[in-house]
Amino acid sequence: MLFSDVAAFVQEVEALGVRFTLTPRLDGSVRLNCWRLPNAWENRDRINRLLADRVKSSPENADQIARYISSRSTVRASAAA
Repeated sequence: MLFSDVAAFVQEVEALGVRFTLTPRLDGSVRLNCWRLPNAWENRDRINRLLADRVKSSPENADQIARYISSRSTVRASAAA
């Protein structure tokens, strides 16, 4: 996936009621967590399809999404300081 595709995917899924977070692992890698907010209930079918198509079927896409979330968190932290 291109960077713009990753950004568009994350924005689309977040608009439907999903929040992505990262959890660092002991080996230095990160785990991509997908939290469903209360407003996600009405969009659950679309969310399930999008996640199955983009994330669950491709570990490479999950890694790209994790890198995007990490870079976005870094930019937000820098702007807040």
